[in-house]
Amino acid sequence: MTEYRASRTALLIYLGTLMHEATNQLTQLHPDHPPARMTERFLSWARARS
Repeated sequence: MTEYRASRTALLIYLGTLMHEATNQLTQLHPDHPPARMTERFLSWARARS
């Protein structure tokens, strides 16, 4: 995580890429049950600092 300390944008892009990959994999494993709350799981914790 230290490599993204200076660039929150780069971190969010990286996390978004991982979220997309995970969504695709989970959809293939369980086509009848699409993954839920992926944005919350992958991106919500990395909000901008106030």
